[in-house]
Amino acid sequence: MQVKYDRWYLKEILDIKQLKKLFEYFSIITNLDVALFDFAGHEILAVRKENSVCHSARNGAKCREHISAGSLRSSELGEPYICACGCGLIMCFSPIMYKERLIGSIACGPAVLWDADEVAMKEFQEKTKDMRINVDIRKLFHSITSCTCTNMAGSAQILFIIVNSLTKEHSAYLEQRARITEQQARIAELIISQKEMANSKTRKELRFSAPYYPIEREKELIVCMQNGNIEQSKKILNILLGEIFSYADGNLNTIKMRLFELVAFFSRAAAETGAPISDINQVAANSYSIIHGDMDFEQICFLTSQAMEEFALLIGRNRNPINLNEYLSRAVDYIAVNYAEELTLKKVSSAVFISAFYLSHLFRKEMNTTFSEYLCKTRIEKAKLYLKNEKDPRIQEIAEKTGFNNPNYFTKSFKKITGVAPREYRKFFE
Repeated sequence: MQVKYDRWYLKEILDIKQLKKLFEYFSIITNLDVALFDFAGHEILAVRKENSVCHSARNGAKCREHISAGSLRSSELGEPYICACGCGLIMCFSPIMYKERLIGSIACGPAVLWDADEVAMKEFQEKTKDMRINVDIRKLFHSITSCTCTNMAGSAQILFIIVNSLTKEHSAYLEQRARITEQQARIAELIISQKEMANSKTRKELRFSAPYYPIEREKELIVCMQNGNIEQSKKILNILLGEIFSYADGNLNTIKMRLFELVAFFSRAAAETGAPISDINQVAANSYSIIHGDMDFEQICFLTSQAMEEFALLIGRNRNPINLNEYLSRAVDYIAVNYAEELTLKKVSSAVFISAFYLSHLFRKEMNTTFSEYLCKTRIEKAKLYLKNEKDPRIQEIAEKTGFNNPNYFTKSFKKITGVAPREYRKFFE
């Protein structure tokens, strides 16, 4: 099974047609055979001279054993590895890596780096006697390319540099495709889930209404980015992408406009943290193709996700703790400790020795929210931790632990802030 996957990866990572041309020109210049092998030493592609030793040996078990060993050693060294093959001749192996794992190699040779005299010929006969080569051994031996060690090493280095460059380019593409596939699968699940919810008995009233634009989800995403939680931001973005798709009824132009606006919000959020304008403009410029590029929904989603991650990193590097008013800071600390109790604006203001009116003013002025909204969000954040870390948590118990006396109100509040019901949120961490 491992060999099967290695061969698949090799054909995905490397352009076999282009590689064959490269092999042909390489062989003309160096007069050496060149071949592509998988991890186990099986030949996938080769360009060989007439009367080639390797062609006569037919990639037998002895050859595969030496090829596999040479490939492994080259991967450990991280560079071409020159060694003796099963025939006692010299070959050079260059590793092909994918995600830091050896999946194959490219070999050039065989060659002789010494005088092709009678002693060398007899040694070659001895090494190949059990390989069932059905040609004149003497003639075969004298057709082997003779070169210096310097020429052999130089040829191998050229091949290594070229193939390594091709591999990196195609590996990046393959990884991008894997990320897009994973993202699209998640978005598809969320769209199906939304449709099922819309058709359920509890959502009958929404059956015939037009999908609304998820402004609250957008706000939640921005807040999550500003807080530096990239992983949660990715999950919220995937939900948002599915909702935008439903809102736009699959219309690509509408989706593009909405996602381009979203990138603008990312940009503004980064600017508010003091990120350098030049950095913000660079990320925004890279995202320009979202609206102007000729691409499909999955590519647009990938670019949006990529832009979000880059903006989130900018925000993380430049985010400074909010310098809160002393009384407001005390109130925030008090709520963080006592969120499970029955808290009111009056009770909290008394605990920090200011008037309820002034505390309400501070929440609005310095945190751009109300006391009630802040308290609710704090409780929801605590509820998220319970949902994430506890196995099969009961909604009623979590509601009580986080200060919500009514489980229905808790569920309604949770969904308003996060966009999903508590049980759905729990599924993210299963």
